[in-house]
Amino acid sequence: MLRKLSCGYAGGAVGALLACVALWLLGREGVTSWMGVGIHPRLTSDWLISHLFWGGIFGLSLSLPVLENRVIFRGLLAALLPAVYTFMVVFPRAGKGVMGLGYGALTPVLLGVIFALWGITAAGWYRQTR
Repeated sequence: MLRKLSCGYAGGAVGALLACVALWLLGREGVTSWMGVGIHPRLTSDWLISHLFWGGIFGLSLSLPVLENRVIFRGLLAALLPAVYTFMVVFPRAGKGVMGLGYGALTPVLLGVIFALWGITAAGWYRQTR
């Protein structure tokens, strides 16, 4: 069980690293501005470490026996946890409204893709290491 949990945490952290770099690149290259989304993260250690930590925490859900042989579907299902938390808790607390619409109308679409990237990467890592 400890191996499954550690692989889930590591998978979530690896997925978060990839998702963070992807979001940072999209912001740096102006894609988020082009979409009308006001998210332009800076690749700082504080921002990255917090996302790696929470990505690992949410990655623990991969140790549950759900869709074990379907990596993509398992990753997308796991991605619902951080997505719902971000859209329904983090953004409203930051004053950006439900779904982060205060950042722009396409925020849910952009972050939906980023969360899917996180989930599929995390589930793939989990599958390969457990």
